Amino acid sequence: MRVDAPFPSDIGTPRGLSRPRRPGASAIAAASILLALAGPPGSLGRPPEPGGGGSGSVPLGADARVCLRAGRDLEVEMTPAAGESWEEIAARYTGSAARAAALAHRNEGGSPSPDRIVRIPFALLGDDVRVVVLRNVFPRDRRENGDWVHVAKSGALAMPDEGLWQVALWFTGRGESYVRIAEANGLASPELSPGQEIRIPASMLHPSLRARPRSEDGALEYGEDREGPFAGYRLKAGEALYSAVVVRFTGRTDPEDVRSVAARLAVRSGIRDVKDIPVAWLVKIPLDLLEPEFLPEDHPRRREAEQAKQRMAEELAREPVRPTRQGLDGVVVILDPGHGGRDPGATANGVRESDHVHDIACRLRRLLEEETSAVVRTTMEGGPCASEDGRARPNGTIATHPPFPIEREGESSIGVHLRWYLANAMLAQAVRDGAEAGRVVFLSIHADSRHPSLRGAMVYVPGESLRRGSMGSKSAVFRRYREYAERPTVRFTRRERVRSEAVSRKLASCVVEALREEEISVQPFKPVRDRVIRGRSVFLPAVLRGNAVPAKILVEVANLGNERDAALLARPEERERIARALRAALLSYFSEPRAAKPRPAPPLP
Repeated sequence: MRVDAPFPSDIGTPRGLSRPRRPGASAIAAASILLALAGPPGSLGRPPEPGGGGSGSVPLGADARVCLRAGRDLEVEMTPAAGESWEEIAARYTGSAARAAALAHRNEGGSPSPDRIVRIPFALLGDDVRVVVLRNVFPRDRRENGDWVHVAKSGALAMPDEGLWQVALWFTGRGESYVRIAEANGLASPELSPGQEIRIPASMLHPSLRARPRSEDGALEYGEDREGPFAGYRLKAGEALYSAVVVRFTGRTDPEDVRSVAARLAVRSGIRDVKDIPVAWLVKIPLDLLEPEFLPEDHPRRREAEQAKQRMAEELAREPVRPTRQGLDGVVVILDPGHGGRDPGATANGVRESDHVHDIACRLRRLLEEETSAVVRTTMEGGPCASEDGRARPNGTIATHPPFPIEREGESSIGVHLRWYLANAMLAQAVRDGAEAGRVVFLSIHADSRHPSLRGAMVYVPGESLRRGSMGSKSAVFRRYREYAERPTVRFTRRERVRSEAVSRKLASCVVEALREEEISVQPFKPVRDRVIRGRSVFLPAVLRGNAVPAKILVEVANLGNERDAALLARPEERERIARALRAALLSYFSEPRAAKPRPAPPLP
């Protein structure tokens, strides 16, 4: 199953062992291993006999496949690239160019060429390729408590002659180990039956198959190579390097960032072509690229993130969000439609961000004013809510004193800061008017342009660690605005920062749940985020960083870089559904906590 829907630009789907892009490309960085080539008569101790016994093959890509010889012996068949040498083939498949002579001998010498098939016996395969072959040929095998459980004669290739010797050779590196495997499984005969499960103890497994420490969900395995520690992920059928690894584990969503990190992972993992990666290939992710929750349990960044999570939980337990009655009575909602005027925001697939997020804000304001008791304030005034074609092309002003025309040059550099100054002034006014600060919420509505493999909404919240110190502009351009003069700089206590992130996360979770209930697509990996990553920069959106409203979120309602998302956002009925979901999220945030369902009584003895 795919983790997400593929798009033309989401290249990196596992397919095969890719050849170097040109002769002389660097070798796969895999440790050389010593395998027993000798065995009893008829085993891998002598050159395989063509045909005979098993049938079929398992493709590893456009130029490689796994075949069966003599009904029991695995080997890889590959087609060399033009000009590819024995040394390059050996480096790619055996892990060492020094095995070129042995490989040439197994193929009766001569020079490799695109019109001949090169056969590589299983015993010569390097660690990386060895594991890929076994996982593709035996997809029903599994790991249990460090041991390997092999399901006999049930692989992707028909193996009528499979016996315990072959199992020992494949999984321990020595056919002679079959005696100990037989003892471990209580077997009196080396003959095997289809579907019979054979357990290979962890202590006997070939080094390439030994279990590494794993993440709690089992998706990642932790290891170390010559370049340092890493987290490894084995690609599944239909998954792509970009979406299944980079976006999922590193937090990158910007198209250029995703491509750059994918290229770095490819080099680290010995992947020559991201378009042609074998299923089960181990993609190595340096720990410095991982999001904290995917790091080993004892890693400092992981511990720090878990401590921050605990502090937020304690803060919410100490002072829960107080529910309201009569449909948001006493609640003040500040709506901030992003961009407009000279700053159209993200533009992709023929859709402009500012054309539609203002319309969503207008629809949400209507729903809140008609169906709830909330007081609604907006950071923009004077622009039409929608044109005849359902689009909103805002040409109004940011509602500061004096107003800031968004057609004016500088909306993206000046207006973006005026918005949070304005939000702070609106909060102060609401409190003066009798509202509780905890019942003022801020929603900034946007649509971004992420990697095209991603679909759905994403929500940013104010990460506590990125709001330390004082914030404010020293530019003279802001001095003419009353909102700036009232509070030119802000500084928040640790408790204020922790509480703001905690309540904002709660609101963001309500938004994600409401969007899903409305059947609106939500980004599958980490839809709620506490920071933006762009290249080497990590930051908060300006409207969140200096914003004093306790509960504040920036909602990216869609990914315009994705064709389906862009097409949906362009439709008025979809924007209405988004607005309804946001209204439902606010009601949920201020609702009474749902009572936990009673657990069924345990059965009587």
